Amino acid sequence: MSSKFGLFRFLSIINLLIAGFLVLMLLLGLLFMPAMSPVLIFMLLTGAVVIHSFLSIGLQQSIKDPSRQLKSSTPGGLRIMGFMAIFYAVLLITNGIFVLRNIEEMLPQLVQQMPKSQPAPSLQSLRSMMTGFIIVLILHAAAVLVNCALSFAYLRQWQETNK
Repeated sequence: MSSKFGLFRFLSIINLLIAGFLVLMLLLGLLFMPAMSPVLIFMLLTGAVVIHSFLSIGLQQSIKDPSRQLKSSTPGGLRIMGFMAIFYAVLLITNGIFVLRNIEEMLPQLVQQMPKSQPAPSLQSLRSMMTGFIIVLILHAAAVLVNCALSFAYLRQWQETNK
């Protein structure tokens, strides 16, 4: 297989692991959240990345071994979950860029919201931690976008060969 297909396999697995971890953390966060609707919406979008990754892995197995047939609902599900995953990635990128541009105004508010019993970290360490976390999320979002583009391309190729 080509290096593009190898990248498709790698990104599907990595996105599955990262998004699965985020869904788990969001589920645990639901236990402590008073307002659940924002968390549920983001969990739905993150779950779409998990489902898209599962469907992409199934598509990869079908491409690698043509005797393994996809279910008839897989191509449509791959498209729907792919568009939801693209929406998730665009949200992460735009929000990440917004936070990176306005981090100086957000840091004092973040320090005020921390519990008084907990020692407050320095603004410099908090800034570097937040910047690193946002950059990792933006890279994850870029990986989701590339994976969606590759899955759409390989789905089109699979459909042409299995007419």
